[in-house]
Amino acid sequence: MPLFHKLLSLPLCFAALSCWAQAPAGHGQHPPSAQITGPAAELVVPWPPGGGTDSVARAFAQLATPFAQQPPAVVNRPGASGAIGFQYALTPSPNNKLAMVSAEILLLPLQGIGQVQLGQFEPIAQLTNDPLAITVRADAPWQSIEEWLASAQSTPGLTISTAGVGTTHHMAVTSLAQATGAQLINVPYQGTAPAVMGVLSGEVHATIAAYAELAHFVEAGKLRTLAVLAKERLPAIAQVPTLRERGHDLQWSVWRGLALPKGSAPELVQAWQDVAHRIATSPQFASTLKGLSITPAYLDRKAFSARLQAEEQAYRALLPHLKQSQ
Repeated sequence: MPLFHKLLSLPLCFAALSCWAQAPAGHGQHPPSAQITGPAAELVVPWPPGGGTDSVARAFAQLATPFAQQPPAVVNRPGASGAIGFQYALTPSPNNKLAMVSAEILLLPLQGIGQVQLGQFEPIAQLTNDPLAITVRADAPWQSIEEWLASAQSTPGLTISTAGVGTTHHMAVTSLAQATGAQLINVPYQGTAPAVMGVLSGEVHATIAAYAELAHFVEAGKLRTLAVLAKERLPAIAQVPTLRERGHDLQWSVWRGLALPKGSAPELVQAWQDVAHRIATSPQFASTLKGLSITPAYLDRKAFSARLQAEEQAYRALLPHLKQSQ
């Protein structure tokens, strides 16, 4: 069951959520002053339905409903590794537009893909952060990451699907090839959900994605995760090693956050910051994400902006190698 369907199957009590949103401020709570007024908000997702970003957006939108005069609507605008969705989020509209952003908001401008720049957005908050994982079909011949790497080093042409050209996933594959000598062929798809379907259908040998987007298929015995690109093992798959344990200290993750178009009304920026804070630090959001195998990782506007600046510099250093791998 894809993440989108898994999300819809989770029991969410809107009456309880409404009571939570309207509860008086107390220990561990924030004043209930965050209210989104005006036209209905569009929560723009630059990826297709069914992936991790889409699922986080839908979870956030459900919990944001009590804070808005009109419920926010999730709008998917996939294509061009996220560029189409980011551009749509900046297009003038009678509705308020809030964008789900990921590392591609940094990567695409550096590669000249699309017309959107990070400076055209106002960062609001980071919501999640999930390490990437290397995964193959359950019937694939590789039982370990060592076997898979040995094959990739000795046999040119091993294919691995990613969420698109110039994405975090593509960067991770490039750095993996650099560090290990693996002769990998990047096969870009229009988002993670179709990239995962690519390995399930046998179109590619492997995929690299956040474990949350693989979990159902791994648990169902259809996929096998060989390694995670993280500092520590993931609790959900504690038997799976990190690449760091195998001598390659590569740490790549997919983070997801919120941003408004630059120039949005200050009161709207503040209101969404307050709403994001309340939702992202709530037990309800944590519980929903746990059911999706997604890791909550809230950063406020200041910390999120600092992360964006630091990562942009890191990506600049890798960009020449990324171009060579395309």
